[in-house]
Amino acid sequence: MDKVRLGVIGCGNMCKHHLTPLCENREVISEELHPYAERVEVHALADVSQEKADAFKDQYGGEYATTDPEKVFADKNVDCVIIATWHDTHAPLSLAALDAGKHVLIEKPMCMTEQECDDILAAVERTGLKYMPAFRCRFAKGARDLKREIPNPENTIAFARTGGIWPETIWAQDPIKGGGQILSQGCHIVDLMFYIAGSEPESVYATGGVFHHDSPEVIDTINASVRYTNGSVGAFLGGDGGTGNLMLHHPLACKCPFFVIATEKGKSGLAIDHGHDGRFEKGSAKDWTPPYEEKVYCEEMGADAAGGVPDILPHFARAIIEDETPIATEKDGARATRFILKCFESARTGNVIKF
Repeated sequence: MDKVRLGVIGCGNMCKHHLTPLCENREVISEELHPYAERVEVHALADVSQEKADAFKDQYGGEYATTDPEKVFADKNVDCVIIATWHDTHAPLSLAALDAGKHVLIEKPMCMTEQECDDILAAVERTGLKYMPAFRCRFAKGARDLKREIPNPENTIAFARTGGIWPETIWAQDPIKGGGQILSQGCHIVDLMFYIAGSEPESVYATGGVFHHDSPEVIDTINASVRYTNGSVGAFLGGDGGTGNLMLHHPLACKCPFFVIATEKGKSGLAIDHGHDGRFEKGSAKDWTPPYEEKVYCEEMGADAAGGVPDILPHFARAIIEDETPIATEKDGARATRFILKCFESARTGNVIKF
Protein backbone atom coordinates (compact mmCIF):
# COMPACT_ATOMS: atom_id res chain seq x y z
CA MET A 1 0.00 0.00 0.00
CA ASP A 2 1.53 3.27 -1.13
CA LYS A 3 -0.90 5.66 0.58
CA VAL A 4 -3.18 5.37 3.59
CA ARG A 5 -6.35 7.22 2.65
CA LEU A 6 -8.00 8.56 5.79
CA GLY A 7 -11.61 9.17 6.68
CA VAL A 8 -12.25 11.50 9.60
CA ILE A 9 -15.30 10.94 11.79
CA GLY A 10 -15.73 13.79 14.25
CA CYS A 11 -14.20 17.18 13.42
CA GLY A 12 -13.55 18.46 16.92
CA ASN A 13 -10.66 19.52 19.09
CA MET A 14 -9.11 16.09 19.65
CA CYS A 15 -9.07 15.25 15.97
CA LYS A 16 -7.39 18.59 15.34
CA HIS A 17 -4.52 17.43 17.57
CA HIS A 18 -4.03 14.43 15.27
CA LEU A 19 -4.36 16.22 11.94
CA THR A 20 -2.43 19.45 12.57
CA PRO A 21 0.98 17.73 13.01
CA LEU A 22 0.27 15.57 9.98
CA CYS A 23 -0.70 18.42 7.67
CA GLU A 24 0.94 21.55 9.08
CA ASN A 25 3.54 20.86 11.77
CA ARG A 26 5.38 17.66 10.92
CA GLU A 27 8.53 18.54 12.89
CA VAL A 28 6.84 17.48 16.15
CA ILE A 29 6.46 13.91 14.82
CA SER A 30 9.26 11.48 15.74
CA GLU A 31 11.80 11.29 12.94
CA GLU A 32 11.40 7.55 12.33
CA LEU A 33 7.69 8.09 11.65
CA HIS A 34 8.11 10.91 9.10
CA PRO A 35 8.02 8.54 6.10
CA TYR A 36 4.67 7.18 7.26
CA ALA A 37 3.22 10.60 8.04
CA GLU A 38 3.97 11.54 4.44
CA ARG A 39 1.94 8.56 3.24
CA VAL A 40 -1.28 9.52 5.06
CA GLU A 41 -3.77 11.37 2.87
CA VAL A 42 -6.96 12.94 4.23
CA HIS A 43 -9.73 11.85 1.88
CA ALA A 44 -13.11 12.36 3.57
CA LEU A 45 -14.42 14.18 6.63
CA ALA A 46 -17.68 13.72 8.55
CA ASP A 47 -19.23 15.56 11.46
CA VAL A 48 -22.74 16.16 12.79
CA SER A 49 -22.08 19.79 11.82
CA GLN A 50 -21.57 20.36 8.11
CA GLU A 51 -19.93 23.67 8.98
CA LYS A 52 -17.28 21.94 11.10
CA ALA A 53 -16.67 19.30 8.45
CA ASP A 54 -16.27 21.97 5.79
CA ALA A 55 -13.85 23.93 7.99
CA PHE A 56 -11.70 20.81 8.50
CA LYS A 57 -11.69 20.17 4.76
CA ASP A 58 -10.54 23.75 4.14
CA GLN A 59 -7.75 23.35 6.69
CA TYR A 60 -6.58 19.77 6.12
CA GLY A 61 -7.72 18.91 2.61
CA GLY A 62 -9.83 16.01 1.43
CA GLU A 63 -12.21 15.18 -1.39
CA TYR A 64 -15.46 15.93 0.43
CA ALA A 65 -17.11 16.79 3.76
CA THR A 66 -20.37 15.30 4.94
CA THR A 67 -22.67 14.84 7.93
CA ASP A 68 -23.10 11.13 7.10
CA PRO A 69 -20.40 8.78 8.42
CA GLU A 70 -21.97 5.93 6.44
CA LYS A 71 -20.90 7.72 3.26
CA VAL A 72 -17.31 7.58 4.48
CA PHE A 73 -17.58 3.92 5.51
CA ALA A 74 -19.00 3.00 2.08
CA ASP A 75 -16.26 4.88 0.20
CA LYS A 76 -13.91 2.39 -1.47
CA ASN A 77 -11.22 5.07 -1.57
CA VAL A 78 -11.03 5.19 2.25
CA ASP A 79 -8.60 2.71 3.82
CA CYS A 80 -8.97 3.65 7.48
CA VAL A 81 -10.90 6.00 9.71
CA ILE A 82 -10.16 7.98 12.82
CA ILE A 83 -13.16 8.23 15.12
CA ALA A 84 -13.12 11.16 17.54
CA THR A 85 -16.75 11.58 18.57
CA TRP A 86 -18.73 11.47 21.81
CA HIS A 87 -18.03 8.32 23.79
CA ASP A 88 -21.42 6.67 23.41
CA THR A 89 -20.94 6.59 19.63
CA HIS A 90 -17.51 4.93 19.70
CA ALA A 91 -18.75 1.34 19.67
CA PRO A 92 -21.47 1.64 16.99
CA LEU A 93 -19.23 3.68 14.70
CA SER A 94 -16.33 1.26 15.24
CA LEU A 95 -18.51 -1.72 14.37
CA ALA A 96 -19.89 0.00 11.26
CA ALA A 97 -16.39 0.91 10.09
CA LEU A 98 -15.01 -2.59 10.66
CA ASP A 99 -17.96 -4.17 8.89
CA ALA A 100 -17.26 -1.85 5.95
CA GLY A 101 -13.65 -3.06 5.79
CA LYS A 102 -11.94 -0.01 7.32
CA HIS A 103 -9.04 -0.04 9.76
CA VAL A 104 -9.99 1.98 12.85
CA LEU A 105 -8.10 4.44 15.05
CA ILE A 106 -10.46 5.19 17.93
CA GLU A 107 -10.22 7.97 20.48
CA LYS A 108 -10.47 6.98 24.13
CA PRO A 109 -12.31 5.44 25.83
CA MET A 110 -12.74 2.68 23.26
CA CYS A 111 -16.26 2.02 24.53
CA MET A 112 -18.43 2.32 27.63
CA THR A 113 -19.82 -1.13 28.46
CA GLU A 114 -18.52 -4.68 28.74
CA GLN A 115 -20.91 -5.80 26.00
CA GLU A 116 -19.42 -3.19 23.67
CA CYS A 117 -15.95 -4.49 24.57
CA ASP A 118 -17.04 -7.99 23.57
CA ASP A 119 -18.64 -6.77 20.34
CA ILE A 120 -15.54 -4.87 19.21
CA LEU A 121 -13.18 -7.72 20.11
CA ALA A 122 -15.34 -10.11 18.06
CA ALA A 123 -15.51 -7.72 15.10
CA VAL A 124 -11.74 -7.23 14.97
CA GLU A 125 -11.21 -10.99 15.20
CA ARG A 126 -13.78 -11.58 12.47
CA THR A 127 -12.48 -8.95 10.04
CA GLY A 128 -8.73 -9.16 10.69
CA LEU A 129 -8.46 -5.38 10.42
CA LYS A 130 -6.17 -3.10 12.42
CA TYR A 131 -7.84 -1.46 15.40
CA MET A 132 -6.03 0.92 17.72
CA PRO A 133 -7.22 3.00 20.68
CA ALA A 134 -5.42 6.35 20.73
CA PHE A 135 -3.84 5.88 24.14
CA ARG A 136 -1.48 8.82 24.01
CA CYS A 137 0.53 8.02 27.14
CA ARG A 138 2.24 5.07 25.44
CA PHE A 139 3.88 7.53 23.04
CA ALA A 140 4.95 10.12 25.63
CA LYS A 141 8.67 10.49 26.25
CA GLY A 142 8.74 10.14 30.04
CA ALA A 143 6.44 7.12 29.92
CA ARG A 144 8.63 5.41 27.34
CA ASP A 145 11.67 5.97 29.55
CA LEU A 146 9.84 4.46 32.53
CA LYS A 147 8.78 1.41 30.50
CA ARG A 148 12.37 0.88 29.33
CA GLU A 149 14.10 1.37 32.67
CA ILE A 150 11.67 -0.50 34.93
CA PRO A 151 10.23 -3.26 32.73
CA ASN A 152 9.07 -5.58 35.54
CA PRO A 153 7.78 -3.44 38.38
CA GLU A 154 6.68 -4.97 41.66
CA ASN A 155 4.39 -2.05 42.42
CA THR A 156 2.68 0.36 40.01
CA ILE A 157 0.77 3.35 41.36
CA ALA A 158 -1.40 5.45 39.03
CA PHE A 159 -2.91 8.82 39.93
CA ALA A 160 -5.51 10.60 37.78
CA ARG A 161 -7.30 13.25 39.80
CA THR A 162 -8.11 16.59 38.19
CA GLY A 163 -8.06 19.91 39.96
CA GLY A 164 -11.53 21.20 39.22
CA ILE A 165 -14.95 19.62 39.41
CA TRP A 166 -16.41 18.84 36.01
CA PRO A 167 -19.62 20.82 35.39
CA GLU A 168 -22.81 18.76 35.34
CA THR A 169 -23.68 20.39 32.01
CA ILE A 170 -20.77 19.15 29.87
CA TRP A 171 -21.41 16.16 27.64
CA ALA A 172 -18.48 14.16 29.02
CA GLN A 173 -20.06 14.21 32.50
CA ASP A 174 -23.33 12.83 31.16
CA PRO A 175 -23.74 9.16 32.26
CA ILE A 176 -24.83 8.08 28.77
CA LYS A 177 -22.82 10.30 26.43
CA GLY A 178 -19.54 10.60 28.31
CA GLY A 179 -19.41 8.51 31.49
CA GLY A 180 -17.63 11.03 33.70
CA GLN A 181 -14.04 11.99 34.38
CA ILE A 182 -12.68 8.59 35.43
CA LEU A 183 -13.82 6.85 32.26
CA SER A 184 -13.19 9.84 30.01
CA GLN A 185 -9.75 11.03 31.17
CA GLY A 186 -8.68 8.52 33.79
CA CYS A 187 -8.62 5.78 31.15
CA HIS A 188 -5.39 7.32 29.80
CA ILE A 189 -3.62 6.72 33.10
CA VAL A 190 -5.31 3.35 33.62
CA ASP A 191 -3.88 2.24 30.28
CA LEU A 192 -0.45 3.63 31.17
CA MET A 193 -0.62 1.74 34.47
CA PHE A 194 -1.22 -1.56 32.65
CA TYR A 195 1.40 -0.72 30.01
CA ILE A 196 4.03 -0.10 32.71
CA ALA A 197 2.93 -3.06 34.86
CA GLY A 198 3.24 -5.41 31.88
CA SER A 199 0.65 -7.82 33.25
CA GLU A 200 -3.06 -8.51 33.17
CA PRO A 201 -5.19 -7.63 36.20
CA GLU A 202 -6.29 -10.50 38.41
CA SER A 203 -8.52 -8.65 40.88
CA VAL A 204 -9.43 -5.19 42.13
CA TYR A 205 -10.88 -3.82 45.34
CA ALA A 206 -12.06 -0.21 45.23
CA THR A 207 -13.66 2.30 47.53
CA GLY A 208 -15.21 5.55 46.40
CA GLY A 209 -18.48 7.04 45.26
CA VAL A 210 -20.13 10.27 44.19
CA PHE A 211 -18.53 13.06 46.19
CA HIS A 212 -18.78 16.11 43.92
CA HIS A 213 -21.75 15.71 41.57
CA ASP A 214 -25.51 15.45 41.63
CA SER A 215 -25.97 12.37 39.48
CA PRO A 216 -25.68 9.10 41.42
CA GLU A 217 -24.86 7.29 38.18
CA VAL A 218 -21.41 8.78 37.65
CA ILE A 219 -18.86 7.83 40.31
CA ASP A 220 -16.33 10.65 40.63
CA THR A 221 -13.89 9.25 43.22
CA ILE A 222 -12.12 5.87 43.13
CA ASN A 223 -9.29 4.52 45.28
CA ALA A 224 -8.46 1.03 44.01
CA SER A 225 -6.02 -1.71 44.96
CA VAL A 226 -4.97 -3.99 42.10
CA ARG A 227 -3.38 -7.44 41.98
CA TYR A 228 -1.82 -8.63 38.71
CA THR A 229 -1.58 -12.15 37.33
CA ASN A 230 2.23 -12.04 37.57
CA GLY A 231 2.05 -11.47 41.35
CA SER A 232 2.81 -7.75 41.33
CA VAL A 233 0.48 -5.20 42.90
CA GLY A 234 -0.63 -1.66 42.25
CA ALA A 235 -3.07 1.12 42.97
CA PHE A 236 -5.26 3.48 40.96
CA LEU A 237 -6.63 6.76 42.31
CA GLY A 238 -8.96 8.62 39.99
CA GLY A 239 -11.57 11.34 39.94
CA ASP A 240 -12.01 15.08 40.07
CA GLY A 241 -12.42 17.73 42.73
CA GLY A 242 -8.92 18.28 44.07
CA THR A 243 -5.12 18.14 43.86
CA GLY A 244 -4.95 20.56 40.96
CA ASN A 245 -2.22 22.78 42.39
CA LEU A 246 -0.07 20.24 44.21
CA MET A 247 2.37 19.88 41.32
CA LEU A 248 2.41 23.45 40.05
CA HIS A 249 6.17 23.59 40.62
CA HIS A 250 6.39 21.16 37.70
CA PRO A 251 5.36 22.52 34.27
CA LEU A 252 2.33 20.34 33.50
CA ALA A 253 1.82 20.37 29.74
CA CYS A 254 -1.84 19.33 29.99
CA LYS A 255 -2.41 21.07 33.34
CA CYS A 256 -3.14 17.62 34.78
CA PRO A 257 -1.41 16.47 37.98
CA PHE A 258 -1.41 12.89 36.71
CA PHE A 259 1.42 10.43 37.29
CA VAL A 260 2.42 6.77 37.31
CA ILE A 261 5.09 5.46 39.72
CA ALA A 262 6.84 2.12 39.24
CA THR A 263 9.21 0.43 41.69
CA GLU A 264 11.37 -2.65 41.25
CA LYS A 265 14.09 -4.00 43.55
CA GLY A 266 15.42 -0.71 44.85
CA LYS A 267 14.84 1.42 41.78
CA SER A 268 11.91 3.70 41.09
CA GLY A 269 10.61 5.95 38.38
CA LEU A 270 7.86 8.46 37.79
CA ALA A 271 6.06 9.49 34.57
CA ILE A 272 4.34 12.87 34.96
CA ASP A 273 1.14 14.34 33.45
CA HIS A 274 0.19 12.10 30.50
CA GLY A 275 3.71 10.68 30.58
CA HIS A 276 5.38 13.80 29.14
CA ASP A 277 8.19 14.04 31.69
CA GLY A 278 10.09 11.66 33.95
CA ARG A 279 12.02 11.25 37.18
CA PHE A 280 14.13 8.36 38.48
CA GLU A 281 15.66 7.42 41.84
CA LYS A 282 18.37 4.81 42.28
CA GLY A 283 17.51 3.74 45.81
CA SER A 284 19.22 0.50 46.88
CA ALA A 285 19.66 -0.88 43.36
CA LYS A 286 23.30 -1.85 42.75
CA ASP A 287 23.36 -2.82 39.08
CA TRP A 288 21.35 0.07 37.64
CA THR A 289 22.18 3.66 36.82
CA PRO A 290 19.17 5.93 36.22
CA PRO A 291 19.22 7.71 32.85
CA TYR A 292 18.57 10.98 34.70
CA GLU A 293 17.09 12.29 37.95
CA GLU A 294 14.60 14.59 36.25
CA LYS A 295 13.76 15.28 32.62
CA VAL A 296 11.33 18.02 31.65
CA TYR A 297 10.79 17.03 28.04
CA CYS A 298 7.83 19.37 27.65
CA GLU A 299 10.19 22.32 28.10
CA GLU A 300 13.11 20.85 26.15
CA MET A 301 11.19 19.80 23.05
CA GLY A 302 7.73 21.30 23.50
CA ALA A 303 4.56 19.80 24.90
CA ASP A 304 3.35 18.30 21.61
CA ALA A 305 6.51 16.36 20.85
CA ALA A 306 6.94 15.30 24.51
CA GLY A 307 3.34 14.12 24.81
CA GLY A 308 3.48 11.91 21.74
CA VAL A 309 0.05 12.69 20.25
CA PRO A 310 1.60 13.65 16.88
CA ASP A 311 3.06 10.12 16.63
CA ILE A 312 -0.25 8.29 17.00
CA LEU A 313 -1.62 8.59 13.47
CA PRO A 314 1.74 7.98 11.70
CA HIS A 315 2.31 4.95 13.95
CA PHE A 316 -1.09 3.56 12.99
CA ALA A 317 -0.30 4.18 9.32
CA ARG A 318 2.92 2.20 9.72
CA ALA A 319 0.99 -0.67 11.31
CA ILE A 320 -1.29 -0.76 8.26
CA ILE A 321 1.43 -0.37 5.64
CA GLU A 322 3.87 -2.83 7.22
CA ASP A 323 1.16 -5.18 8.56
CA GLU A 324 2.41 -4.74 12.14
CA THR A 325 0.56 -4.92 15.43
CA PRO A 326 0.07 -1.37 16.73
CA ILE A 327 1.38 -0.40 20.16
CA ALA A 328 -2.19 -0.48 21.55
CA THR A 329 -4.92 -2.83 20.35
CA GLU A 330 -8.58 -3.53 20.92
CA LYS A 331 -7.56 -5.77 23.84
CA ASP A 332 -5.91 -2.82 25.57
CA GLY A 333 -8.97 -0.66 24.98
CA ALA A 334 -11.25 -3.34 26.38
CA ARG A 335 -8.98 -3.85 29.41
CA ALA A 336 -9.08 -0.17 30.35
CA THR A 337 -12.87 0.07 30.09
CA ARG A 338 -13.46 -3.21 31.94
CA PHE A 339 -11.07 -2.23 34.73
CA ILE A 340 -12.81 1.09 35.38
CA LEU A 341 -16.24 -0.55 35.31
CA LYS A 342 -15.03 -3.19 37.78
CA CYS A 343 -13.69 -0.43 40.03
CA PHE A 344 -17.19 1.08 40.00
CA GLU A 345 -18.72 -2.34 40.74
CA SER A 346 -16.35 -2.90 43.65
CA ALA A 347 -17.03 0.54 45.12
CA ARG A 348 -20.80 -0.03 44.90
CA THR A 349 -20.80 -3.58 46.30
CA GLY A 350 -17.84 -3.57 48.68
CA ASN A 351 -16.54 -6.74 47.05
CA VAL A 352 -13.21 -7.78 45.54
CA ILE A 353 -13.92 -8.14 41.82
CA LYS A 354 -12.13 -10.84 39.81
CA PHE A 355 -11.25 -10.55 36.13
